[in-house]
Amino acid sequence: ETPAAGVRPENLIVVMGESFSDLSVLPGVETNQDAMPFYRSLTENTIKGYAYSSVFGGTTANSEYEFLTGNTTAFFPAGTVAYQMYVSDNDPSLVSQVEALGYRTVAMHPYYSSGWNRIPVYTDFGFDEMMFLNDFQDKAYMRGYVTDQSDYENLIRVYEEKKAGEPLFIFNVTMQNHGGYEGTYDNFEQEVWLTGEYEGKYPKTDQYLSLMKRSDQAFQYLVEYFSRTDQPTMIVMFGDHQPSVEDEFYDDIAGMPSSEVPAQEHLMWYETPF
Repeated sequence: ETPAAGVRPENLIVVMGESFSDLSVLPGVETNQDAMPFYRSLTENTIKGYAYSSVFGGTTANSEYEFLTGNTTAFFPAGTVAYQMYVSDNDPSLVSQVEALGYRTVAMHPYYSSGWNRIPVYTDFGFDEMMFLNDFQDKAYMRGYVTDQSDYENLIRVYEEKKAGEPLFIFNVTMQNHGGYEGTYDNFEQEVWLTGEYEGKYPKTDQYLSLMKRSDQAFQYLVEYFSRTDQPTMIVMFGDHQPSVEDEFYDDIAGMPSSEVPAQEHLMWYETPF
């Protein structure tokens, strides 16, 4: 239901979806079915659109840094990662902001704790708790990564185990759609693929599109679960960057090598949905 004006969410859940993007923003891209029907169906009590990421195909940590701090990486030296060089103890962030409002803060990422210097950074930001791969229960995998569905089931468990009346902030970075889109996998079903002029040409892109369908279904599970609870809850979801699929796919869309695309048209490769 729509919360009354001025009601503060008791649960504030942020999901940064690994490579969560909408390839239909690229010219000429058609698929046999929509890869994100649930996302597109959301209208009630929803604010959505497209954001511009500062990175393409990787460097997740810079999107994470920009979201949590509100700082831009535009003025950093090219190729640098803020988490490895520019975060220090008690840097102002969304974490300290919500902690000042009384929220318990939890960072969740279903992969190794060694990535992107996250433990020192999360400590500097002041997260109360961090959960990495070994802290997740009943893990289900796809292509060697914990699925979004399994990730959200663990997120819900954190919510269900919280103290009564405790405001909760969760920052969750997913892993399912991480790059390396190749090969065949036992528990992976190809449901979505490119049609039209690109059909059959880009298997990595096709695999990515099917992964996005799974992400969309998992996100539906998450949203519908919290729609049945009686606690005011806000869920914020956005993609960190577009996927690192075939370079030729992006060249094909541009009609020229990516390096020759005029600067003003580069923006299409940095759009991600929120």
